[in-house]
Amino acid sequence: MTLLTEGLKALEGPSIRRLLHGVTARPARAFGAGLMMTVATQASSATVLATIGFITSGMMSIAAAIPLVAGATVGTSSTTWLVATLGLSTGIAAVLMPLLALGAVLRTLGRGRWRHIGTAIAGITVLLLAITFIKDNVAPVASSIDLAGHDGGTITGRLALVAIGMLLGCAMQSSAAPIALVMVALHSGTLGWNEAASVTIGATIGTTSTGVLATLGTRASARRIAAAWTICALVQATIALLLFTPLRTAAHAIGTALTSGTGAEPNAISLAAFHTGFSAIGALPLLIGAVPLARLLARWIPDRSDVPPIVEFDRSALEIPGVAAATARRGLIESGVAVTSMALVLLRGNGLESMDDRIASATASLDATRRFIGEIQVPDGDTDTVELQRGTVGALDHLTRLVGDVRNLLPAARNMAALPPVVRTYLSDAQTAIEVFDNWLRNQDSPQPVAELKRISASLGARRKQERSETLNRTAAGGTTPDTAIAELDALRYADRMVHHAAKAASYLAVRVNGAARVAPVDNASSDMADEPS
Repeated sequence: MTLLTEGLKALEGPSIRRLLHGVTARPARAFGAGLMMTVATQASSATVLATIGFITSGMMSIAAAIPLVAGATVGTSSTTWLVATLGLSTGIAAVLMPLLALGAVLRTLGRGRWRHIGTAIAGITVLLLAITFIKDNVAPVASSIDLAGHDGGTITGRLALVAIGMLLGCAMQSSAAPIALVMVALHSGTLGWNEAASVTIGATIGTTSTGVLATLGTRASARRIAAAWTICALVQATIALLLFTPLRTAAHAIGTALTSGTGAEPNAISLAAFHTGFSAIGALPLLIGAVPLARLLARWIPDRSDVPPIVEFDRSALEIPGVAAATARRGLIESGVAVTSMALVLLRGNGLESMDDRIASATASLDATRRFIGEIQVPDGDTDTVELQRGTVGALDHLTRLVGDVRNLLPAARNMAALPPVVRTYLSDAQTAIEVFDNWLRNQDSPQPVAELKRISASLGARRKQERSETLNRTAAGGTTPDTAIAELDALRYADRMVHHAAKAASYLAVRVNGAARVAPVDNASSDMADEPS
């Protein structure tokens, strides 16, 4: 399952990202997207964790994500159908062995997309071969397991088997793996249909532990979607238990109809139909009530007011590189707000007693962003993600330099009254530019301020040259002491650099994601450094 999911995610990553961008306001489309993503990756956990990444990156609301998660829980039953139709087929091993060889060769020697295709082929063939091997050897092992005390025909026995399925789902961090084992046991006759169905219900709940564990200690938005996943599984399990008899009857009818004259295993097909049936029916309440549930979850899991002003990243976003890149950009924007807030306190001259803490917090946020970016693995050929990453890294560089300029300007700012009026005016104009950048970071829907910031930066650069010349002349004539002159020149230099780096960071952050990356004109590497104030 790991190989299969790894290969499919690498192949479908860019498509998944584009698919998710169009589901924000359409619950039915979100449901379909979640179902399709899970069929494509063969892992509902991958879909949900990717969704968490989109939420924490600010690209999707909780209300839009809940139908998507509901669709993922239905899509995971596709693995059950795969096992029922191919995994239990007689003679399938003769076909799978050459495919495994092909997949291994492509995974080892292939490059780019071919390597990912090889990984997916290897994953599916190993999965089906493993089921074949288990099917041939499960009887001696299963015969030693006493299930006499867990009769799937009684309520207590059924609930006990559901609990066993939950434990298996938690232990394997998957619903597909325990359900595949159950189907093999059903095929061999060591487990009855009622018992297999009950374990399947429990495995559906147990697999949600993946989301719960992944979001422990993270932001409230991530924990809310993990809770929605668990609620969906609980609703589906309740539906399955309440409607067990009619669902079983319908599933057996489907199994008989689909396998008539084919020689296929009717019990396995009927179990797959049962899984899909209760998953689909149980997902409907979440599809219909996504908005009320989102409000309820906001009350149950409120945003923490005691979170330190250091950016946090949900590692679950790393599941899909495009999601991770968008999350990194969102985190950098939050880090940028910490940087601009710190810079504004400095330039205004109020609250300087807290500057050491502010610098430490902003630096920690930038460091967290840097570490997160370093963990993103971008597949070959994903140019959209590469371009988005380039913009984020460029902005990170300039924001880091801006923090250094703030640190260097701090001594002069703490003695603001000793600076001449012309320098204080210069700092006030620099403050205006940082305010423009700060307002845009806080409201990304507002017009991009790149042109305005570059204009102010150019103006301040020209004024700094003039003020520098006048300060040197005044010092040479004895009108200013060298120590005072150096303090004034430092103030001009670092204020000029602060605005320069704000303009450059804004230019790099102009890379947006709207279905696919849209790249605004950004300075290239050489011009980026050529005009940096010395």
